[in-house]
Amino acid sequence: MVKPIRILHVIGKMDRAGAETMIMSLYRRIDRTKIQFDFMVHTKQKGDFDDEIESLGGHIFHIDKFNGFNFGSYYLAWRKFLKIHAEYHVIHGHIGSSAFIYLSAAKSLGRMTIVHSHSAFSENFNLHDHLISFLNYPNRHIATEILAASKQAGIDRYGKKVVKQNNFHVLNNAIDTNKFLYSPKKRREIRNTLGISSDTLVIGNTGRLVEAKNQSRLINIFNAVLNKFPSAHLLVLGEGSLRKSLEQQAIKLGIESQVHLVGVKDNVADYLSAMDIFVFPSLHEGLGISLIEAQCTGIPCIASDAVPIEAKVSQLLTFISLKASDDEWVDTILENQKAYSAEHRSSQVENIKKANYDISQTLPQLSKMYLNLAGGSNGISNINNTNL
Repeated sequence: MVKPIRILHVIGKMDRAGAETMIMSLYRRIDRTKIQFDFMVHTKQKGDFDDEIESLGGHIFHIDKFNGFNFGSYYLAWRKFLKIHAEYHVIHGHIGSSAFIYLSAAKSLGRMTIVHSHSAFSENFNLHDHLISFLNYPNRHIATEILAASKQAGIDRYGKKVVKQNNFHVLNNAIDTNKFLYSPKKRREIRNTLGISSDTLVIGNTGRLVEAKNQSRLINIFNAVLNKFPSAHLLVLGEGSLRKSLEQQAIKLGIESQVHLVGVKDNVADYLSAMDIFVFPSLHEGLGISLIEAQCTGIPCIASDAVPIEAKVSQLLTFISLKASDDEWVDTILENQKAYSAEHRSSQVENIKKANYDISQTLPQLSKMYLNLAGGSNGISNINNTNL
């Protein structure tokens, strides 16, 4: 019996965030008799997906995080690991800041390498963005194949010249559309659980509770919504370092009883069904897979202009400038919420598929890339380099 090739994914921690969720969607559906996923994570803490990974036959390895001062030990740890684990012919890196180290180690041992950008930079290119760009620069010369969630995410990480190369590919952050269908029943159940009546306006958001997702601005916008809809509620899915500060912000505004920070959930689609409108004021995004999920369930979506245009896969998504006032955001939210009432809501599976964001469309293409790389070919140069 022929053993499956093993792909080593390099990532921080397998929690329920955008890139990690997409990887797991691929993992669940991939032909594991041919391709198996393993993971190198940069923490000893257990990730949200760890149990599922192991149940699917995957292995999870741990390595100390690169901190800017441990270059030598980090490189040597990778060399040692890869020498022991000769079964990894393909290394798929999702952490760009240290990819130049671990991909160099892999390349020096004759392995095929992939570097993958999941995020674009913010409009206000700051010191952190400059540092990430600097650390990512060598990757364009090291990686066998270069992937990005959008063209802009590729430009920001690797430069304008790189996105014209044959080894650059946009890999859509695809979803399993069958799992994101609107359910009136789940809408009622979630609202009952949260103590929200059926006719109450619910504004929603999903994402890590970090600066880039800009939920602090979202709470301010929601507070302005309450001037017109005093009974409205805000429902946010996700965890992160800013949870306490967001809770304190809601308390300071006196709206904590109407702001629901419900944490990480397995049944995201059920919560999306409970929402009336999805608001996404991110400071920067590689794509914004949460928007694809939300549109799939038929929710009108309002996103900042920092989100790539590729996220618009239906007429449900409207963009608004981050520079617009909170009142302008409120007007846009309410106008779109009126236009798409829950009574006439329908899932957008066909639009998602037309835009090539269904996992069934991405999976065979990515599988082909892995198999070609593992076979020692030049990867996927025979596939259209605009959209993998």
